[in-house]
Amino acid sequence: MSGHVHLLYSDTTLGATLQRQLQAAFFHVTACAGDEQAAHIASVRATAPEVVALVRSPSLPLARLAGLKQYFSHQAIVLIDPIPSSQAKAAALQHGADAYLELPMSGDDLTLHLTAQIRQARRLDDAGSTEGVLRLLGFDPMMLAVHDASILGAGLVLSHEDQAFAASLLSVFNSVDFEPKLQPCGQRLQLDGVSGAVLGAVSTRGWQSLLAAVAACRSTSIGRHIPIIIAAPTLPAEVRDTVSRLDIQAFWLGVDPDFALTLQVKEHVRRYQQSQQRREALVQSLDLAITDSLTGLFNKRFLMAHLPVQMQIARQSRRSLSLALLDLDGFKGLNDSFGHLAGDQFLISVADRLRQNSRVSDSAIRLGGDEFALVLPNARAGDARKVLARLIDGIASISHAGSDDNRTPISASAGLVTLEPDDWSSTTEALIAEADSRLYAAKKKGGNQIMDTASS
Repeated sequence: MSGHVHLLYSDTTLGATLQRQLQAAFFHVTACAGDEQAAHIASVRATAPEVVALVRSPSLPLARLAGLKQYFSHQAIVLIDPIPSSQAKAAALQHGADAYLELPMSGDDLTLHLTAQIRQARRLDDAGSTEGVLRLLGFDPMMLAVHDASILGAGLVLSHEDQAFAASLLSVFNSVDFEPKLQPCGQRLQLDGVSGAVLGAVSTRGWQSLLAAVAACRSTSIGRHIPIIIAAPTLPAEVRDTVSRLDIQAFWLGVDPDFALTLQVKEHVRRYQQSQQRREALVQSLDLAITDSLTGLFNKRFLMAHLPVQMQIARQSRRSLSLALLDLDGFKGLNDSFGHLAGDQFLISVADRLRQNSRVSDSAIRLGGDEFALVLPNARAGDARKVLARLIDGIASISHAGSDDNRTPISASAGLVTLEPDDWSSTTEALIAEADSRLYAAKKKGGNQIMDTASS
């Protein structure tokens, strides 16, 4: 997998070596050295690298990672350390690094880790797009921040071929109040209620069965986005190619699982939970954006997006498409005599009749006030007229506050237009305008009727 990596370094010799190594692995690499780093931060952000890799020098304060994370919130931040230590690793991850890579490291290992981070960065970029849409819809994404207590209470799967190594992993996770569910290595992963998985193997056969389980996991809707972290003493050369093609979030390779692993897992679980919450909020917000709050029908915004699509489908499939606009006759009298609550209740009842008398493929819409629309795919004029006749009869039968003395009879008028399969010239606006013209003609003739021919 190719991707854009931006290197920040002080040691020009080491920086140049890493740059050549990454370019040989087909990464697109840009770089800043020494004092150039601060001056070029804005221009670097404008080029939108997927990974920002900071090469640590002895004088570098690790707290600088937190600042980088603020500047590059939708990129993966990687610390490459030529003077590694367990303390530096833990500090780097605590200050916001997404990965800590210890030098010396083989070119294959470096490629493996950076590829995982590029995938992670693309998820962060998607999350940024989701945030933008949520803000446009008036939703504050920061309200969906995931707290530590929620993360530690999240379901975590632990599956490892080496029982002793699995026991070490379990001990490390338990020390920070994670309670992983143990599952046999290589079997289908049980992911209900799970927010992450830590997996590993030792033998070639163990790796093959484990990676087959990962591939099966990624093929399901539940497992497609769940973070998977590989934790093992080593990653054999014969499985690296397969691993690089799978969607693995991170790798922890070593003989003694430590606190740094829990930090990595915690961050991936946090991002997953936040992503899920934002995804749900986006679905809810979009649903609200196209739904009429009183009746639960679609609204005018939906009609203007939906009708052009249905017109294109009708033309390509050589089938008719009908559009009806409806307006209630006598509704103002109900509002004036009995108040808006009575009027609202009647509109809700009309919406129920629309649902009951239309087909599953039809879309019922409230345009506003007492005006409604019905989009009828694959419906010729005669078929659409029958649907409307049932609907108008149903509306006339609705009981309301003024029904007892028949002082405020309410009926409905409809203007019906049908797009024929050979009509490639009509626009959305023209179709709506013609239906509206026919509705006006029906009202002018006394209402309580359907007009499906052009008004003269």
